[in-house]
Amino acid sequence: MPEDAKAIEEKIKELDRELVPLKEQRSKLESEAKLWMERRDHIRRQIEQLRAEIVSLKTHRDEINRKVKDLKVIRDQLISDRKEKLNRVIEFKQKVASVKQVPAKAILAVEKEIENLDWRIQTNSLTMPEEKLVVEQIAELEKRLASYKQTQAMWSEIKILQQQLRNLRTEEKEFHTQIALLAEQGRQVHQMLIEEGVNIPKLKTEANENHQKYIENRKLVQKLDEQCELLFAQTRLLRSKSKSEEQKKKVRREMELIQELEENALRKMKRGEKLTWDEFKVLAERGLTGS
Repeated sequence: MPEDAKAIEEKIKELDRELVPLKEQRSKLESEAKLWMERRDHIRRQIEQLRAEIVSLKTHRDEINRKVKDLKVIRDQLISDRKEKLNRVIEFKQKVASVKQVPAKAILAVEKEIENLDWRIQTNSLTMPEEKLVVEQIAELEKRLASYKQTQAMWSEIKILQQQLRNLRTEEKEFHTQIALLAEQGRQVHQMLIEEGVNIPKLKTEANENHQKYIENRKLVQKLDEQCELLFAQTRLLRSKSKSEEQKKKVRREMELIQELEENALRKMKRGEKLTWDEFKVLAERGLTGS
């Protein structure tokens, strides 16, 4: 192999050796860039998921607040009803404060006495003064009976109102418990919203850092691509040059063979020997056949 061709081949091998670590480094950087990209995209998906969760939490929080508001309206109405009934109880108690509750048997006794007096008038022959006295007794007893029944009705109303008050207090406690539970849920949801809101900026920062590392790796890969392309270009140039040298070598060799064939044909022609077709063709192309 000529010296120039050998030098070109050695230079090509040297360039190929230089390309090996560059390709390995490029492959490593590509893998790292892919890793940073995957981490960035994973974090971005986390951010989107957090945003969706925040929307859901806000909806849940608003629903809780609405329920609390509705329950407070009901509770306030119960409180108002209880106060109204309590005032009625106080009012009734003031009216009957000086009057004791009348036993049912006392009312029955008065009713019986009125019935007996009435029967006396109907079945007995009374004088005018006697009848007048009985009528006055009946009137007095009916007045007492009306007072007894009125007092009894008030005490019955008081008992009913007191039972209603107890029921209202129970309902108030139940609503208060529900409101407290919902308020605690609302507080927890609000806390979660705060935490999620804090997490998003952190994740955004992390995503941006990973994206920046991805960009830096891509720049390094691009720089290596440029170095590799330069070496590839040098290699292609050398291979082209080597091919050109081989072509020149081939042409020289062909010329030498034709010259040798021509000289041999001339010697044979002088000796009167028979020429081969290639020998005759070479001499004919140079106009040396003598014909």
